[in-house]
Amino acid sequence: MRVLHVLHSADQRYGGPLRSVLDLSACASNFGLCSEVLAFGKLDLPDNPLSTSNIYVLPVSFPKTYCYCLSINEWSRANLSRFDGVVLHGMWLYPNWALARACTRAGVPYACFPHGMLDPWAVYRQGVPKAVKKLLYWQLREKRIFERARCVFFTTERERQLAKRTLHLSGTQLLVIPYGVYSSPAPVTKPARPDLLQPPDRKIALFLGRLHPKKNVHLLIEAWRRSGTVHPWHLVIAGSGEPSYTARLRRMIEEKGLGEHIHLTGFVSGQDKAYLFQRASWFLLPSQQENFGNAVVEAISHGCAVAISDQVFIADSLHKSSDILPVDVQAWALFIRNRMTDFGWQTQSSALNREHLGRIMNIKDVARGWTNVLTNVFQS
Repeated sequence: MRVLHVLHSADQRYGGPLRSVLDLSACASNFGLCSEVLAFGKLDLPDNPLSTSNIYVLPVSFPKTYCYCLSINEWSRANLSRFDGVVLHGMWLYPNWALARACTRAGVPYACFPHGMLDPWAVYRQGVPKAVKKLLYWQLREKRIFERARCVFFTTERERQLAKRTLHLSGTQLLVIPYGVYSSPAPVTKPARPDLLQPPDRKIALFLGRLHPKKNVHLLIEAWRRSGTVHPWHLVIAGSGEPSYTARLRRMIEEKGLGEHIHLTGFVSGQDKAYLFQRASWFLLPSQQENFGNAVVEAISHGCAVAISDQVFIADSLHKSSDILPVDVQAWALFIRNRMTDFGWQTQSSALNREHLGRIMNIKDVARGWTNVLTNVFQS
């Protein structure tokens, strides 16, 4: 079975499903599933587990925000016939429209994998202009892409149920596919970047991910200020994103006098990312919406305790004792002041979730399930 995954970017800095698709594709090869990736823009995968011979990157042209690609049809004509099925990841951009039409012409079945882009928050709660734009695009193009798909994949049951209500999906099979990348990483004692090395007496709380308003990093900074938490605790914010939002975070840190306690590191990967996960006592994610939460699984696999908002859907899969908080700055401030600084609870919480996710999200079992679902969908 040979499957093509279509992703809008091959730049790991932008987050999204790229990392999980690469990890699962590499592991699924052990079960007879050959996966290739088609992406757009520049290739930047510093710790890529999939052979680069299985990754194709096409250039984008104006309008770049729409991921428009002049060479996509030529590539499709030359390559689509090699695949038993295609998975279109994400929504709202040109490659999915072009590949869906190409698949229909070539008689190759495809599936849609929206990755949270059909959640009510994603469609309706980012301002009226974006909502109107998406609803128009849904009627003009996206609806037909979904109607002609063999099925639609979701990472969690909560995501599936929300998507059914958002735009009234009907007539297409809606499946929750095994997902998640839990493994047992090797210990890392120091980072590759010397500036990331943390003093031995420092306690670290970590945010690691794309810097975007959806992630609520600004709420986390304000909660840290209100908590009054001081030495030896430091908040490390690792990631890159929109320049305007990054500048806003830097201003907040400066204006609130938190420069000695909160540090922005920029994008990290590979050894540096592993070091921060293993060095941190807590991973904090107060997002407004996450259809899964790959970084949460990654943090737990590195032995880091986690506290996340109730809008991070992997909350439904964590141990029942986990710290799941509302998207409320005062609730996060209280957690930071009282719960986070309890070393005994941190150790217990980390152990509970490592054991729990190790049972239900072992990467080999997930990759086997991923293989079985894709095989059944495209062979039916």
